[in-house]
Amino acid sequence: MNAKPLTLSVAAVYLTGLLVGYCMDSDFDFSLSEAKPPVAMMDNSKSKLFCSIAGNNISVALINIGGGFSLGAISLLNTFYNGAVLGYALSVAGDNFSSILIIRHLLPHAIEIVAIILSASLGFYLGLYLLRKFILGRSPVFEYQKFLILASITLIILLVAAVLEVYVSFSG
Repeated sequence: MNAKPLTLSVAAVYLTGLLVGYCMDSDFDFSLSEAKPPVAMMDNSKSKLFCSIAGNNISVALINIGGGFSLGAISLLNTFYNGAVLGYALSVAGDNFSSILIIRHLLPHAIEIVAIILSASLGFYLGLYLLRKFILGRSPVFEYQKFLILASITLIILLVAAVLEVYVSFSG
């Protein structure tokens, strides 16, 4: 399993989404008081907030990995979408907040990006395997051990990202 070309391809898709999202026209105007997380989120305990964020992050990764059953199409769309959402958020935030505030609240998401890209490359790998085996009639080798190790690394990264979001993004 040579993950490098798949990972680079997925990174290009993510960055394209980021650029598209950043270039979208934003008409939002926020005051600094609205920069704090929603009150409903702040009322939750840190453990509930962690579970919510981790659950969301893991669902994105599972969609990307499971997207392999669509021959990678769902992985591609989900990765592009996640890039576009972050690009749009950066665009709106850049128009309304200081760079320090943006970095403080969005930096913990940077580790998430690694996991999103890794999970999508796993989805592409699965999609390529299925394409070769069932559509092209070849006998490719599926490297289960490497696939599971990379999936586990993705899970660990997402759990670390959730901890960082709870204790950095949502702290004071």
